[in-house]
Amino acid sequence: MKQPILALVIAAFTISITSSYAQKGKKDPKDNPKYTNYYVDVEDAIEAKEVVMEFSNGVSRLDMLKFKTKFTNNTNDFLLIEPDKFTISTDGVEHNPKEKSFILDPNEKKSKTIDLKEGENLLANEFEVTVTGFSRISLDGTPAQMEQFRLPATENVMKAGNFEVNLKNLKQETKETWARFEIKYKGDDYAIIDPSRISVLTEAGEKYANDDRKSKTILLEKGDSKTINAIFHIPAKVVDMQFAKLFVQWGECMIETKAVPFDVDESVTFELDEALTADKNK
Repeated sequence: MKQPILALVIAAFTISITSSYAQKGKKDPKDNPKYTNYYVDVEDAIEAKEVVMEFSNGVSRLDMLKFKTKFTNNTNDFLLIEPDKFTISTDGVEHNPKEKSFILDPNEKKSKTIDLKEGENLLANEFEVTVTGFSRISLDGTPAQMEQFRLPATENVMKAGNFEVNLKNLKQETKETWARFEIKYKGDDYAIIDPSRISVLTEAGEKYANDDRKSKTILLEKGDSKTINAIFHIPAKVVDMQFAKLFVQWGECMIETKAVPFDVDESVTFELDEALTADKNK
């Protein structure tokens, strides 16, 4: 009888000691909501003909994961980037970030933080990012056939196709004519507005270019509008613009174009920076 009793005593003592240790022992630090994993910057960029992407600053917690991506537009066109189509894989679980689409201007560089704010297994030792969701919006398209706009205006609004032009302000002086137009796009695709394509004709048929040196190419989506300037300088010996009739020529100022998807379909992997993670979570 002594042996069974002794065994029971030892078992009870062991349970007591284990329970006491568990109560006094430390919790797993990774259970702390503020525990953060830090990742090594990805050494190799994803390089496509149209766009280059560099990845860095990866961090994660139990309830979030984020990283920075630097985008470089290699083209003379606009690029549409849809980060919500990126796939982020953590320990076998796939996630799609809830990020808004954005535009890269021709030859532009732009950095964006891609942020996951919910999901499982975010505090992973590594995660993979697969990139898709790219389109090219060409500067070449179908020009609007807008009639010439007379200055001084006989009417303030003109329409052609999916475009509407509204004269907002006008100043005609001997040395300079300045007109401000609002251009609205009503189509379902995209519009390219290039104010440098605007010119003006005198009654004698002489043509002068838009002299607004601050003008730049603009991208419009459905329902968007933008105000542009047209500035003309004509020598007084040719015509006194204060009293002259002038005729604005739109040329290819307004072009309708489409977003054409292109494939990248590559991926990168963020690996845990063990030393930095340990140091930051002390």
